[in-house]
Amino acid sequence: MKSVIYVRVSTDEQAKHGYSIAAQVEKLEAYCVSQGWELLGVPFIDDGYSAKDLNRPRFQEMMDVVKAGGVDVVLVYRLDRLTRSVSDLYDILQELDQHDCKFKSATEVYDTTNAMGRLFITLVAAIAQWERENTGERVRMGIEKKTKLGEWKGGTPPYGYFIEDGKLKIHEDEGEIVKEVYKLAKTLGFFTIAKQLTSRGIPTRYGGDWHVDSVRGIANNCVYAGYLTFNESKKEYKKPPREQTLYEGNHERIISREEFWDLQDILDKRRTFGGKRETSNYYFSSILKCARCGHSMSGHRSAKRKSYRCSGKKAGKNCSSHIILEENLVKTVFAHFSQLTEKFLTAAGNSEYPTDRLATLKSELSAVERLMQKKKTMFENDVIDIDELISSTSTLREKEKEIRRELNSIKQTDTSSEALKSIVENMDTLWLHANDYERKQLMTTVFSQLVIDTKDEYHGSKQGAREILIVSAK
Repeated sequence: MKSVIYVRVSTDEQAKHGYSIAAQVEKLEAYCVSQGWELLGVPFIDDGYSAKDLNRPRFQEMMDVVKAGGVDVVLVYRLDRLTRSVSDLYDILQELDQHDCKFKSATEVYDTTNAMGRLFITLVAAIAQWERENTGERVRMGIEKKTKLGEWKGGTPPYGYFIEDGKLKIHEDEGEIVKEVYKLAKTLGFFTIAKQLTSRGIPTRYGGDWHVDSVRGIANNCVYAGYLTFNESKKEYKKPPREQTLYEGNHERIISREEFWDLQDILDKRRTFGGKRETSNYYFSSILKCARCGHSMSGHRSAKRKSYRCSGKKAGKNCSSHIILEENLVKTVFAHFSQLTEKFLTAAGNSEYPTDRLATLKSELSAVERLMQKKKTMFENDVIDIDELISSTSTLREKEKEIRRELNSIKQTDTSSEALKSIVENMDTLWLHANDYERKQLMTTVFSQLVIDTKDEYHGSKQGAREILIVSAK
């Protein structure tokens, strides 16, 4: 009989059980000699691959050889070297049958030529699959408990941290880059930031160039703000932080909570309206509306001059609006700035800072934090078990999130009113010394919407620019 040998081992299995490549090959070659079988070619070896699926290069090569014909038997050291999945085993046996090839384990007695042998081998594969899945569930439960206790769940630490005694510690040099990314991401897109970091010669952890996904991963990683996450699937981890379940981590923060959530507000806005519009250097690109059709007006470069045109008209809608030069729009806004912002300043001056409510919230937050620490101490002293700790702290974390949300809302309202008043009163000076991105921030801080139109219809460029009308401002 002509046979081929298949060998597989993962790193963990080799360490725990001694299923080394050399040992398997030696025993299988000796088995072929004892049976008088002819060994075809060299053994097919998958080193460091799991048996959870069939995506293994040498296994696929072996099956191609079997399909080509001339192979009488596939020999393995044990069944679980071939697969740990019942469905995969069934598919493999079907494939071998179609090409008149048998399956043989050197250390187990299987006969795949009759129904009883097939039943037995299927039961063994089912047990192997159960063991793998059961182990996976236990590991998952352990990771979940560690996360809920605020401990690092293991694996490669995010950029900006390193592992010491199983805990996350801040890497000073990388931590500074993380802070810079958070600062830049408020006004620049991820692609632009990646280009800047690369051009400045700042290496990634592994020495390569920065990629847009690397920057995005940093900007969306809640670990930097002291949180930990545990999700049901990899797909869940790709969702924005607000859509994930967050747990309090014990590690030191690189980014403050306020700065983290401020950036998330900006990123959420980009996801809604489009990142390019929010990060471009067009001063009005995210706040301009066409008075004639109600569509937004987007940035447009014509003859090296920045301008705006109706996005509805651009998409083929019936709109008679015209292209507006940015420099002319700026002149119009500043000519009417006092009238446009008068009602904003009045509203800001009338807003009352709820000091009593703020004090109450701070007191409630301190009480929740003390109670969470008390529960943790009780667990460490075996007064309560892990399930009770997780249950109680989960409730307390939800309460903490509600308090922090209201606190942030109060602070942002007060800060926004003060910032708006300061910007309006010093707009001329601020504008004079600001770059394009800072000017965009000034405009979007003062205005959330400007609805514009032109006074006259098209009459030729020689007659001068059309007069711009600001229909309304918010």
